Parts: sequence; C-alpha cells; structure tokens
Amino acid sequence: MDLIAAVVWHWWIALLLVIGTVPLVIATIVGYFTKVVAPRYGPRRPRDSNAQSSDESS
Repeated sequence: MDLIAAVVWHWWIALLLVIGTVPLVIATIVGYFTKVVAPRYGPRRPRDSNAQSSDESS
C-alpha cells in the first residue's frame, strides 16, 4: 500500500514544481528583455511625432 501512495505523490509533486517553474522561467525571460535588450534600442516613439517635429523646423 505504501508503494501506491509513493507513485501518486510523485506525480502531484511534479505538477506543483511545473506550476511554480513555468512562471519563473517566463518572468526571467521578460525581465531579461526589459532590463538588458530594451535599453539598447531606446524608447519607442510614434511616427507621427517625428513627422510633426520635422515640419516645425522647416
């Protein structure tokens, strides 16, 4: 009887570990892109604001 309980708990522990690990991996990837990759390219600007600033300087 103890062997059957061990198999059942094995699957539940694995499920809990997966539920905890998947969001952690996703958060790590998102954090990497926001802290490391995004500053290399600067903030996004709408194209309309660039067109207005060039019209005002002419």
